Amino acid sequence: MTQQLFPPVCIRLWMQHLMSGAAVPKQTLERSLLGPLNSDEASQAVEDATNMGILVAQGKGMRSVLSFCQKLKSIPTSLADRYCYECNLPGALTGCKSCSRSFHVFCQRKHPEKPTYDVPSDKGQPYRFPLNESDTDGETARKKKRKHESLPMELQLDHNSNISISHLDRSTPLPSVKRESPDWYDDVSFVSEQPAARTRKKSKVKTEQPPIVEPDSSSDLENCTACRLMTLARIQHPPHLDKEELSCVLRYSWAKHQSWLITDVEKYMNKHLNSRDRALVKRILFKTNTLGQAAIERNIEAKKYKYLTELFVDLLDLQHNIGVFFGPTEQEYNATQWLMRDVTHDIREIRLCPDCFRNSNEMDCSMWFAKPCLQRHEVVFAKQAGWPHWPAKVISVSSKKPIKYDVRFFGKNHLRASVLEKDIIPIEADVPFKQKAKMSKALVDAMRELECHKMLSNYSADLFGFHADPAATKEAIDKALSHCPEPTITAAPAKRVRPCTPAISAKRPQMSAATPTPVPTRLLPQRRLHLAAHIAGRDERDEPMTGNDELHNLRLDLIDCQDKLLEKTEALAALRKEMIDSKRKRWCQLCLQAARFDCCFNASYCSSKCQSRHKKLHKRVCKAKH
Repeated sequence: MTQQLFPPVCIRLWMQHLMSGAAVPKQTLERSLLGPLNSDEASQAVEDATNMGILVAQGKGMRSVLSFCQKLKSIPTSLADRYCYECNLPGALTGCKSCSRSFHVFCQRKHPEKPTYDVPSDKGQPYRFPLNESDTDGETARKKKRKHESLPMELQLDHNSNISISHLDRSTPLPSVKRESPDWYDDVSFVSEQPAARTRKKSKVKTEQPPIVEPDSSSDLENCTACRLMTLARIQHPPHLDKEELSCVLRYSWAKHQSWLITDVEKYMNKHLNSRDRALVKRILFKTNTLGQAAIERNIEAKKYKYLTELFVDLLDLQHNIGVFFGPTEQEYNATQWLMRDVTHDIREIRLCPDCFRNSNEMDCSMWFAKPCLQRHEVVFAKQAGWPHWPAKVISVSSKKPIKYDVRFFGKNHLRASVLEKDIIPIEADVPFKQKAKMSKALVDAMRELECHKMLSNYSADLFGFHADPAATKEAIDKALSHCPEPTITAAPAKRVRPCTPAISAKRPQMSAATPTPVPTRLLPQRRLHLAAHIAGRDERDEPMTGNDELHNLRLDLIDCQDKLLEKTEALAALRKEMIDSKRKRWCQLCLQAARFDCCFNASYCSSKCQSRHKKLHKRVCKAKH
């Protein structure tokens, strides 16, 4: 056990007064800490820093001033981290037996992939993420009463919920969520495998059950979260996922979610501190070199990651260093929680199927969902309330009862849903909509994509993998599409005619069954036929038209309309991009302008003036610690 009570946020606050070897009185350093600390804690922090050799007194008596120690080698360092890897605060720490990280015993995670804080909510966003494991775990931090006095109050955040369906087309099946928890496993049990008709009766003799082994034994809890994760890195890594393909999928995930970070330690120090002060801060506070998102980008581009868990550990180090430097209650640290939520979700999706994740991000062709994966998915018909049976791929199956299938539907939007086992039937079974004479356009497109998937499944999966030849892949898809032409929606059957009475039928002449009923043909009006002939360049007599000014003007108008259509299409695409970018922005709670800082997860503001004007209404629901 190591006891350390020096708050790490003091270094950043003091650096504003002690840059480049400057010296100030003791009272000035104490007053700079009165925001996050009270007066007694501020005085104790200055005294602890002086005793540790971080601050050096210059002069004597009333003229005594303090400055940072400029001799880096004289600053005492410890082999273990001075701050908890989970809560980023000092105290009675236990060092990891395998690395230099430290942690509080009561802060240690029971499961290394479940955070000790509540996963931030994405309430109000149009596209919602599924629940993380920590949302369904009964032993998360929100249900624990922390007894350690040095820890701040945890922000109580809302849970994630289902995907918003207000913007979806009613011609496609309703979405649901994929609840990621230990109850879901990757090995798919095929629907077509029916259970045995007769089962052996259970024996009435009591047998001793083997003890249930917890995922983390006492020996594992002696190591930090990062070391425990690395012991499972090889087991949890998807097979056949080499370093090149891993770098590709990580690049897609990082490009989407890195914008969550407001700033990091490396950017802040490069902007405000010189090289001497940066070296001083690194020696005092940090034990790992992951200080900014630039380090993670370099590792991805250099293909240094061998396992998915290595990226996860680097993100934990980045989150810990940001929490130590800025403080665990600041908005810079809160942004890392959103980043960890999204990247963790992508990592779990990559573990389920790397090919599905890569294809959904590349979308190199319209039939990307029809490509067979190296890990073959069973194809079934899934039924949701209010919709017919819909073709879908099985992603994973739950182990708890009632058993649920996590499926992804064929069709335009490729939505996800959790469907009960009773609503899943094999693809070979007869479904009611096959006997109908009319299907919706969305269902027809989904069936066409399903047929294309069946044809492509006859090829080797390596033909559609990461290292496949794009020309050969395109040729196979084009060949499959040639056998799956664009379907035509069949017309609805005619209404049945009420049978006539025998008296009337006797008077009417009986028509032979072999005589076909003549189909009436509808002729276009003469004016429309004349206009159509002008556009085609011929008159009603199929004679060529020469020297017709009307035809020339009509063609010019058609070209102008086509140019205007292209301009409107480009403007619409730019508007959609701008709308997507605006969804990721934060807006002022009062004036609805672009926000510059957050008060808490419930409100953001563009200026301190708006914050003070809205303070009376917001303080009732504010969850930030002031």
